[in-house]
Amino acid sequence: MLFKRLVQIVLVSDIHMGRVIGIDRVERLVKSLNELNPDIVLYAGDQIDDDATYVTNNKIAEPLRNVKARFGSYAVLGNHEYISGQPAVAVSLLKNSGITVLQDQWTTIGDAIYIVDRDDLSAIRYASRGTGTLADIMKDIDKKKTIIVMDHQPSRINEAAQQGVDLQVSGHTHNGQFFPNNLITKRIYEQDWGNLKKDEYQLIVSCGYGTWGPPIRLGNQPEIVEINIKFE
Repeated sequence: MLFKRLVQIVLVSDIHMGRVIGIDRVERLVKSLNELNPDIVLYAGDQIDDDATYVTNNKIAEPLRNVKARFGSYAVLGNHEYISGQPAVAVSLLKNSGITVLQDQWTTIGDAIYIVDRDDLSAIRYASRGTGTLADIMKDIDKKKTIIVMDHQPSRINEAAQQGVDLQVSGHTHNGQFFPNNLITKRIYEQDWGNLKKDEYQLIVSCGYGTWGPPIRLGNQPEIVEINIKFE
């Protein structure tokens, strides 16, 4: 078994690289990630704000190449990668930054963990294609092993629980970002920030590292989430 006792996962969502979140902020993110010495880094969507070409041309994502994760970094697309109309550019940018991008696909880490990435719901509206059901995506998975699902929006949690997922990580909500938007996100989502447990299923929703629109937060602060998985 590759993992003997403890696996340290670091979750980052909603970086929103672009005209507001520039290279200096990304460099600080990379420094913080490496200080945590993660085994795995998960990027839970909205890595790019609204213009993947702008991020590419200005080399804003370049520092992400310096993230050191023992078993790699993995990303799922969020709604902003689709709203921009440039999901393919975003995927290429992230892959060139050393990040594995999966869309309704899964991969294994060692002989113990599955990473399952769900394509964002925005693909239906902005890319004119549906997203796969989790049952179809997971049909060849050994459900006796640890299953981690990355889904940018915390909207399909019952489906994940029904399919035997152990942990889902999401972002998107920003915990409202500033009052009174947090009251709205609490009404939209069963869990708009923090941890939710349903039997063997757990959900962790991050309020994000960056901001959408103005660089303003009230009532919450940017976060990087550290997750420890213990094997017995």
